[in-house]
Amino acid sequence: MAQNFEYPMFSPHEPARLYKRLTNDMPVEIKNGDTITVQDNRYACVGSFRWIEETAKQDTDEQPLDGLIVPNSYVTIRTNSLKKFDDGDVIKITGDTPLAGFWLIIDGKTTDYIYTPKQIQTFQHLPISSAGL
Repeated sequence: MAQNFEYPMFSPHEPARLYKRLTNDMPVEIKNGDTITVQDNRYACVGSFRWIEETAKQDTDEQPLDGLIVPNSYVTIRTNSLKKFDDGDVIKITGDTPLAGFWLIIDGKTTDYIYTPKQIQTFQHLPISSAGL
């Protein structure tokens, strides 16, 4: 039986928006026509979620296989959302925070559970990387 109740979570930040890539094999319901284009890929907003920072923002310089060195940032956020987050999804953070902008979910997601006596999800930990927008 799937968990369908999301427990309240305090966050001083505005809710972030989750965007999924539009593909032929994935049904996506577009709310209010909210779509974005990132690196020639179209993404549709599938909802919003509460979040807080889990690690400090780390700024680095990276060099792709071909090209100039580009700045990049990494941070891990924590959410109690029951949404399914996949690698490559785009998160839009708004509000008065240094993290405001577009971020990509990268490899390394983890989910915490408690057992009371059935399994209940507590938090998802999402490592994200700056999308450079």
